[in-house]
Parts: sequence; structure tokens; C-alpha cells
Amino acid sequence: MKKVISCVVSRRFQHLHLEANTSFPYALLNCKSIETLDLNSFSTLPLSFASFTMLNSLHLENCSFAVSDQTDELLDPFVSCPNLKNLSLICCNFGSAKSLRISGLQLLSLSLQNGLQNGYCPHLKIEIFAPKLTFFIYHWIGPMVFGEVNFPSLNVVDIAVYRVYPSFDGENANMNLINLFRGFHNVQFVKLHYNTIEVLTFVPGLLEKQLCPFTNLKSLKLCLPNYTKSSKIPFHVMRYLHGDSSGADLIIVKS
Repeated sequence: MKKVISCVVSRRFQHLHLEANTSFPYALLNCKSIETLDLNSFSTLPLSFASFTMLNSLHLENCSFAVSDQTDELLDPFVSCPNLKNLSLICCNFGSAKSLRISGLQLLSLSLQNGLQNGYCPHLKIEIFAPKLTFFIYHWIGPMVFGEVNFPSLNVVDIAVYRVYPSFDGENANMNLINLFRGFHNVQFVKLHYNTIEVLTFVPGLLEKQLCPFTNLKSLKLCLPNYTKSSKIPFHVMRYLHGDSSGADLIIVKS
């Protein structure tokens, strides 16, 4: 690994994909030329990616951040990446961090995906500051607590929130999801998976008090299992999701 990193730094690589079940090679921080970085199965990721000043696209999968009990509870690793436009965090572990902040003045595309294999982290609060964000994928085990949600440029969302067994706080999960959706008022294209719709039904009477969050909707795509009839989606849930968007397309996809 040392020879590989030495070569990457000396030859000023711009695009790099590394997959290795090992600790993050901190010598890589000396490579200022990297624009596209794809890391898989690395532990002890740095708490800051500020060294990668040219970084345009970052994909982290099955990686762990070097967060300890002594670390500041707020994890904000991308705040000093001025050119970052595409960010994917797939099945990553954030240790004991209480808040994950994603700061990106130029960020256009964000994908947050996690699963039980990396540990359910109900304590984690997610804060996103990305005024230019247009595309957002959020596939997560249980809807997390989000800070202030404001996505003025967001146009496309793909949401899959999965129920956690055996213990699941339906009311909090429902409100967390509703609060997230409130930040989607400018979104035109919404894709929701069936698990997300299930979460919305956990607290009877709650959605009846809510207005449709998608005030600029052009297309609502609902992904349902083959065994599920679209008529099984409760009326009040459909009213909440589709609202009075009579001009918006409603697309049912079964798989």
C-alpha cells in the first residue's frame, strides 16, 4: 500500500479508486491533485478531507471515521472541500459522533445510504448545508433526526426508510420523516419506496393534520412489492403525498 500511495502522490493522480480492508493511508492526504476519490472498506478515515482541495467527487463505502469518545461530538469532514460537487456515503460508520454535518457550497448530488450491517445509529443527527443541491438519495434504517432542513435548489429525491425490528418508535420515526419532507417543497420529482410509506402509517391521525410537502410536484413514483396492491395505500397517505397536484404524474412501479 505504501508503494501505491507513493506512486499516486508522485505522479499527481487525479482519479483514484482504492478497495482494501485496512486503515486509511494518511500519506494520501499529500496528494493535492485528486479530483475523484472512491474508497471502499477503509477504517480510521480522517476527520477532515481539507487536504483534497481539488476534490470534485467523493464516494465512501463500508468505511469508518476515526471518531473516538474524546472526539468533538460534531463530525464535519467535508467543510473545507470547496470544489466538492458529488458525495456518496454508503454503509459508513460514524462512531460515537452525535452529529454529522455535510457542508458543501458547491454540492449538487448527495447519496446517504446505510444498513444494519454497519450498526443502527439512532443517536446520530444529520445536518446538511448545501444550497445548490439538486439530487438527493436517502436510504436509511429508520428516519434520522435532521437539523434545519432547507434545500432551495433540490429537484429530485429518492427516499427509502426502513423499519427497525424489534424496537421501533413509530411516532418519532413518523415525525422525523415529516420534518425531512418539509424541506422538499421545491422538489419536482419524488421517488418513494414502500417501506417509507409504511413508516408514514404508524401513527393514526397524524398525517391528517399535515399538508402535502411537495408544492412543486411534477412526478411521484411509488415503488411497491409485487404482492402489494396500490389500493392498499391508505387514502390519507396518498392525500398527504400527492395533495392537490392534479397535474403531477403518479407512477406505480412493482418489483
